[in-house]
Order: sequence, then structure tokens, then C-alpha cells
Amino acid sequence: MAVLLSSLNVRGLKNNVKRKAMFLFCKEIKANILFLQETHSGKEEETFWKHQWGDSILYSHGTTHSAGVMILFNKFAGRVIDHKSDGMGHWIMVLVEVCEQKIILINVYGYNNRSLNRNMMSNLSKLIAKWSTTYGSTQVIIGGDFNLAPNSWLDRQPQRGNQPEHESIICDLCTTTNMIDYWRMTNPNTKKYTWFSPSNKNVCSRLDYWLVSQTVSSYVTKCETQSTPLTDHCLISLLLSLRKQQ
Repeated sequence: MAVLLSSLNVRGLKNNVKRKAMFLFCKEIKANILFLQETHSGKEEETFWKHQWGDSILYSHGTTHSAGVMILFNKFAGRVIDHKSDGMGHWIMVLVEVCEQKIILINVYGYNNRSLNRNMMSNLSKLIAKWSTTYGSTQVIIGGDFNLAPNSWLDRQPQRGNQPEHESIICDLCTTTNMIDYWRMTNPNTKKYTWFSPSNKNVCSRLDYWLVSQTVSSYVTKCETQSTPLTDHCLISLLLSLRKQQ
């Protein structure tokens, strides 16, 4: 069974015209599960936005001008077993079952503060371990806008520092959860960015990516990036070809 996941920093959905355009774009790409960041959503919007989308949505609200993450479902053949969020608009964690497999999905929107980002990733690592034990699943996918470039030379323009350096916060998360940066693993020397400065197109970074557990990586058939209207981020997509476990 094919399951398509996509992720995008939308830079705010309060504007009705923009929200309609974004929802239409998201429908057109035919993703089954969508991670959106910087939604700027509030409790009062939940019912109306769900009606506009036409399918299930999970929320973690930020403020009217910052943060907020959502997971949108679109003709998803599986079911949601459990979900949890930080209540501050920076992450949602959901356990789904599809094709008789349980998968932990996490949508993240990283802080612009290293200390807060490190604390968030540490907490998520502990939650992953807890859910893995509780639900008997080692299959994990984390996606979103991490606000952290994994490699100071390959993932930034202009390069930062005097030599290539891996982002310790992401390295620590991957080590403790046994996960990999899937796109970088399959494109070891390629330079491709997902965020471009609105004021200077020569300033860009790869801030949006998928971290997948080793147990999930064998199911990935595509990991792609595409430009997107109405935001300074690119859409990232991950296509899984799932099969029932023997």
C-alpha cells in the first residue's frame, strides 16, 4: 500500500484567501498525511478549518502570529490510535495503524533558540522511547521545519564556519532514536535547499527534512522537494510502500 506524506511551512493560514489556496494546493498533491507548520491557528478556528479541509485535522495551536502545527489527513486508509501535542504549537505526535503496521509520526516546528530546540528534541526522544515500549513499534517518522540545518556546509548558503560541521542537536536525536536523515543518506553530496530568504535569494538553507527510523527506511520509495507558492519554504514529500508484516 502506498502512503504519501508531505510537509510544508505555510507561514500563516489566518488569511481566508491564502488558506483556501493552500488547502487546494495540498489536495492537488494527493498526500494522505500532511504536516503543516506556522499555521497561526487558534482553538476558535478548529471547526471551520476542518470543514474547509473536508477531512480530519489534528492541531497544536501557537499564537495568531507565530508557531502552530497541524496534521491533515486526506483519504488516509489507516486509523489514528493515539496523539499528543505540546500545546505550544511546536509539535504533534500521532500513532497510526496502516497495513497492519503501527507507525509513530511527529510533525515539528523548531524554535529559533538553540536551548529550546535542544530541550524539545530531548523530550521527543523520551516520548518516542515511551510510545515504542507502550505500543510495540520501532517505526518512527519525524518531519517538518526543524529550524536547524544538519550540515553547516552542505545545507547552508553561504557556508557557516571554517569546516563542515554536523548539527549536534540533530545528531543527538538521531543517535538516541536510531534514525537517519533519509534525503541526505541518499544524496550524500548534493546541495539542495528548502528555505530561501525573501530579501536575499543567495541566502538559503535546508531546514525541512525527514528523519526516519531504520525500520522505516526500507519502505521509502521517494523523497522529494518541490517549490511551493505563497511561502518561502519548499514542500517535502516522502512516499512509503507499506506491506503487511509476516
